[in-house]
Amino acid sequence: MKNVTRPIVLAAALLSAAVLAPAMAAKGVAGSPRAVAMQFAQAVIHIPGMTCSNHSCATTVYMSLIRLAGVMGVGVDESTQDVTVKYIVGRTSPAVFLKAVKNAGYPGTLVRPKGA
Repeated sequence: MKNVTRPIVLAAALLSAAVLAPAMAAKGVAGSPRAVAMQFAQAVIHIPGMTCSNHSCATTVYMSLIRLAGVMGVGVDESTQDVTVKYIVGRTSPAVFLKAVKNAGYPGTLVRPKGA
């Protein structure tokens, strides 16, 4: 069991470091690293056309959003037809999310941005 778990944990740690390192450190004037604060926010998008019984609509919307640069997490609630997107402020915006959802074939309305 340990042999299977270690590569997965190691891969997750390496992926996290590779994704977050550029956002967390930047070069200073003298070339020394300095910390850069990341600010997170959430946006809720209502998608009324997300009614597929086999979850393919939710999967399509999820995949169209999670691939965007700066998106840290996506939650899809099929019962309310709302999607919550957690993202890094300054790397992306709710307008980008609406465009991605529209390109996936669903009309979306921004319900509320939080923390931006």
